Amino acid sequence: MRWLKLVFVVVFVSGCSSLMTKTSQEDVLNYDPTEIGQINHWQIKGKLGFKSTNQSGSAAINWQQHEADYTITLSGPFASGRVMISGNHQIAEMRSGDKIFRHSPQQLAMQLTGLPLPIDFLSSWVKGLPSKDDQTLQHFVTNPNGSATSFQQHNWHLSFSDYRFTDRGYLPRKIIGQLGEQSFKLVIAQWIFTDN
Repeated sequence: MRWLKLVFVVVFVSGCSSLMTKTSQEDVLNYDPTEIGQINHWQIKGKLGFKSTNQSGSAAINWQQHEADYTITLSGPFASGRVMISGNHQIAEMRSGDKIFRHSPQQLAMQLTGLPLPIDFLSSWVKGLPSKDDQTLQHFVTNPNGSATSFQQHNWHLSFSDYRFTDRGYLPRKIIGQLGEQSFKLVIAQWIFTDN
């Protein structure tokens, strides 16, 4: 009788395991970049590291995106405690302690990290997609399901890995950008989605 129960448990667990595998494979095959591109309200938590020509560092990142508006909070060594950046494609504001700086997003990124980051593109890159607003896309390489493994845009070489299933689709959790000797690495620990 015990032997029969053991066989039943093994068969049941095996069945659940293969069912989960089939679902995962189906989700991978159904990757749809158009649907991913329509995710406009999201939040990520993780870690951002960078290396510019004269400095390097890392910080915890909490990034909230609502359409074109964003709020990015950085905390850790290179952020000198805590820095909050909020803005859109045209203008951004950075608060660090009691200091406030207002510039274009690119100028603030350069001031903070020393990297010429194309901020307008980052909200697409974080989802594993090239920005549609720029025609400099080159060397687009994909996984068998169509999700990007790497591409080049605006002189940056991007690579994407550690894709995971989320409530809104198959998204990368590791993004590395390289521009000559300059680089950044974003490791996403959590994707959170809010209602559109």
